[in-house]
Amino acid sequence: MSLEVDTELLALRPRPEPDPAVLAAIAAAVQLAWPRPVPAEVQPPTHEAWRFSGRWWHKPVALRRDRPWARP
Repeated sequence: MSLEVDTELLALRPRPEPDPAVLAAIAAAVQLAWPRPVPAEVQPPTHEAWRFSGRWWHKPVALRRDRPWARP
């Protein structure tokens, strides 16, 4: 018993060429949506050292043990 398979149904068809106007509209939309790098003089200064100020573990142990729900 042999099955005949039409090879045309198994082949990939080439994609149609897009219209130039549609291709231009897609390219324009990508250009608008793509993020652009900010010049160095406009960027805020970044610090190389990591700071501990304002972190919960920076507070003294007694303040970290404060439990507002346990107050009378």
